[in-house]
Amino acid sequence: MVGVKLTHINLQSRTVTPMIEQRLTDRLTKYWELIRKDAPFPPLESFNSAAVDDMWSNCMLFAVGKTGDNEKTYTFYRMGERVKAAYGADMVGQSLHAKHRAFKGADVVKRIDDIIIDPKPIYDAGQFVNPDNKVIKFRSCMLPFGKDSVVTHVIAGLSWREF
Repeated sequence: MVGVKLTHINLQSRTVTPMIEQRLTDRLTKYWELIRKDAPFPPLESFNSAAVDDMWSNCMLFAVGKTGDNEKTYTFYRMGERVKAAYGADMVGQSLHAKHRAFKGADVVKRIDDIIIDPKPIYDAGQFVNPDNKVIKFRSCMLPFGKDSVVTHVIAGLSWREF
């Protein structure tokens, strides 16, 4: 498993052992910070999905474009298998619109415009009741990618549990 090394201190035995960061949002952000180096955000070309392979099924990739009115458009460029199941469809090639922004498990997507204006990670967490009356607790993050001070892609990572 690929992860960020942390240290776990057992106070009873006074031993220090390494542990792997488990939270998807933290791991994605640590990888993003590693590849961006000193830049405001990394180019998409530096992203290697193999480095986050165990959580890539919980991610979506959006391509950022413009309309004739200079409005931003967001196209589903890639959807992980778990995200496809949560959405109930493979949205690759389709544009993000209000219906998708209303998807309760991805409230962070409602703020996708914010990441273009201020390109830094955006996080969200919360809970909702799904149509099967199960409580869904989720965490999500969005990370900007691009070049020449222009965001060209956004990766959204989602994790959730049903109760």
